[in-house]
This record gives sequence, structure tokens and C-alpha cells, in this order.
Amino acid sequence: MKFKKIASLVLALIIMSAVLVGCGGNNSAVDTTTESTAAKTTTVASTTAETEERQPVELLWYVGGPGPQADTPRVLEEISKYLKDKINASLKIVETDFGSYKQKMQMVIASQEKFDLCFTSHWSNNFYNNVSKNAFLELDELIANFAPELKAAVPQGGWDAAKVKGKVYAVPNMQIWAMTNGLVAAKEHVDKYNFDIGTVKSLKDLEPLLAAIKKDNPKMYPLAISTRGALDYCTFSIGYDELAGRHIPGVVMLDDKELKVINQFELPQVMEHYKLMYDWNKKGYFRPDAATVNDAKPDIRAGKHVVEFLGTVKPGEEVTLKTAFGNKDVVIIPISESWLPTSGITATMTAISRTSENPDRAMEFINLVNTDRKLYNLIVMGIEDKHYEKIDENYIRPIADSGYSPNSDWMYGNQFNAYLKEGQDKNVWAETDALNNSAKPSVAIGFAFDPTNIQNEIASVNAVVKEYELSLDTGSVDPEKTLPEFLKKLEQAGSNTIIAEIQKQLNEWKTNK
Repeated sequence: MKFKKIASLVLALIIMSAVLVGCGGNNSAVDTTTESTAAKTTTVASTTAETEERQPVELLWYVGGPGPQADTPRVLEEISKYLKDKINASLKIVETDFGSYKQKMQMVIASQEKFDLCFTSHWSNNFYNNVSKNAFLELDELIANFAPELKAAVPQGGWDAAKVKGKVYAVPNMQIWAMTNGLVAAKEHVDKYNFDIGTVKSLKDLEPLLAAIKKDNPKMYPLAISTRGALDYCTFSIGYDELAGRHIPGVVMLDDKELKVINQFELPQVMEHYKLMYDWNKKGYFRPDAATVNDAKPDIRAGKHVVEFLGTVKPGEEVTLKTAFGNKDVVIIPISESWLPTSGITATMTAISRTSENPDRAMEFINLVNTDRKLYNLIVMGIEDKHYEKIDENYIRPIADSGYSPNSDWMYGNQFNAYLKEGQDKNVWAETDALNNSAKPSVAIGFAFDPTNIQNEIASVNAVVKEYELSLDTGSVDPEKTLPEFLKKLEQAGSNTIIAEIQKQLNEWKTNK
């Protein structure tokens, strides 16, 4: 597939040197035939004889998502059969709900557990912190030797985003890189109350719908909130770009050409957000114990919630979200403009653990899952005629209550190799490409923070954030009283030192770019 050129402005900003140019016009940015291109390269085991010469290995992969699926063992059995002929490997996946995934990986990494692969990002299982802790392997040579198709398929801008000190430490998944804060709501309720979604420009504009639903359904909590909170889904609506990871003090406003690093928790807009959460908690718009809810999806499927936050608005996502809402039609409500930050790319990546005993084979697997359409869809959709029905070569129909529906295609690899679900527009990937190319680039796009010099401060600040932020973000405490205390504790823990280090690195980056 031919790659399109993108705007020179974005080229100058490094990260968009070729952003997702491969997805326009057809169903894949890379080879989408069921035969893996990886099987053709001389750098991997390309024949049965070569495969048999190597000892079989089991690859262990940690992922987040909705949690363990009932039929995962059966799917893994089929995956392992397929991998045996390709790289003489089997696969074990450890599924953890995203509410617990961060803590799970902290324990796994701290205990030096042997594993091969894991999902990492700026917002969960923090990529930058793990690199500074020496938890992930440098991948440049592994990619060159064992994943040449993958290297060619991912635009250079994607590789640049995955670098720390000039080295690649994770493989970015090709998917929606533009970030647009948004909400998804059950259409039947939007229609029932004649709610005009066009009036929603920010989160607070949703209140008339929530109030109407609550009035008629006093025992219902119309808005779904969990341990992810709400602020995570409003950063672009508020207007800032996180530079050191989720909830680490140190951001720049998206349009600030001076690149001044500030503490986002000191922004008046963040105080207003916490006040809104406090007010909505008291009004019963979401569960009062939201700070303890690891996964709200079961209640969403059961119709106990009407509105959910979106990580980012994606073209054609109404079809996939319909399943999450108990097979009910939904509407998507953007609450921000579309922006392209580095975090849009680092939002979903796969790393190889430094404890891996089979890094070569792990990289071969990453190459396959990103270039082999059959393997990718086996992982994300399960087994044909058991978990989904094929309509034609590109379209499928998920089977309800099949026992396997991770519904996290973006987390595993190149999403542009995914089958289209019944009802999705055939041009959905071209539309995604257009959105990536039209999104406004953040002033800090291309900047990769190195936390090596401030590990102690980050650890101390993380402890303070864990103590205060979620309580504020779920309206459990009065922000007028608690936020000043939170800010004081952040300063005592070293937030100013972190901000100064980010500013120093950002200034150097600005000078050299």
C-alpha cells in the first residue's frame, strides 16, 4: 500500500512524519492476507524444518481490558496451534481488568517475575517509569533482526514516540492516534428526553440529560464512573497535554507556544472539574462508591448506566460500542476538538520485559500479531463460528454471549487488520486516517520525557496522587477543602522538582528539534 504524505508542519514536529498513512483506502495498513508476511522473511523461521530445529517456548503476555474471558483457554489453544507452525511457540495471556492492571503490573515488575510481553502506555503501566526502572528491553536490534515487516509498516513518527534517549522500548499499535474526548450514551434515552447532543461542548453540558434520567429513575446512576475517574477523559477538553504520564504534575497547555510546564492540578479548570464531580456525586448521577468500582462495564451492559466516558472518539465506533451497551444503539458525543499529542501514540503499546528468556521469539510474535491478519483477528475476535460469524472476507457478526469478547482491538496490535463488524462503514479506516491527519498537533508533539533523574520524586508524588486524586475525581470529598491540601502534599513530595526537570528537557528538545 502506498503511504500518503502529510503536512510539512507535522513533519517538522517529528511525530507525524508518516502518521498512519497506511490505513487509507483499504482494510489494512500492511499485508492483510491470511498468510503471514513474517513467514517469508529470512530472519525468522520460514520453513517447517527451521521451526523444528528450535525448542518450543511459551510466551507470557500481560494485558488489560474488561478482565478474564470465559473462553480464553479455548482461544489460546487455537492461537498456540497457529503459532507452532509459524515460530514454534505457544501463548499464555494473563487478562486483568484495567481498574487493577496498573497495580498488577507494578507487583509483577517489582518482583522481577519472568514474563515476555505486556501492554504499556502513558496512562496505565506507565511506559516512561518502566523504561527508567530498566523493566523493558531496548528493541531496535530485535526489530531490525526479527520484525522487518513491522518496522516498515509503522510510520517513523510512531517509532519516534516510542523512544527514550533515542532508543525504542515498545511497539506502538497502529490505530486512532488523534485524541478527542467524548462520551457514549444509550440512544433510547437520548431520544426519550429529546436531548440535543449538539449542545454538549464540555462535560458540564451533559447535566440536563443526567438530571432527567435521574428524576424518572431515582435508583439509577446514569453516568458510569470507575477507578479510572473522569479527569482522564477530559484533559483535551480542559486543554492540556500530559508530558510525564497520567496524573504526574507537569503539563503544557495544548496551544502554548512558549511551552511553559505547569502543575495541572493548580489549573482553575481542574478545580471546576472537581467541583462538578462533587456536585454530581451528591445528586446521585453516578455511584457514590465509584472510587472502588474497578469495572463498570457489567452494569453498562445490564442497562444500569446510560452514559460512559470514551478514551477517544473513533470513526464508526457506534457499532462496536453497541455490544458494550447490551446490544442497544448508542450515540457518540465529542466534548473536545481532535488533537494529536505524543500520548495519542503512546496510549497503546507492547513492550518486551527485561526478564524475558525468549526476547527473539517475543519479537517474532509481535511482528506476526501486527502483520498476520488471521492471527490478529484470532486474538481479538476469537474462533470463527464459535465467537463470530463471517459475513464476507472483511465483515463479521459477533455471536452474543459467546464467552469471548475482549472488545479491546486497539490493545493487541495493528487495529487496521481487524475485521469490520456488521454495520461499520467500509471506509472506517480511511476516515480514521483522515482524522489522524487533520487533528491539531500539540505544541509538544514528539517530546519524550526521561524520568531517570527524578525517580524518587515521582514515586513520592505518585503516592500522594493515589491518596487524593481519585477521591476528588469521583466527588467523594469537597475540593474546596481537599484540593489545597493535595497541592501542598504534592509540593512536599517534589512536584516542583519534577516540573523543573520536565521544563529543562522540554527546553532542550525545543532547541534541538
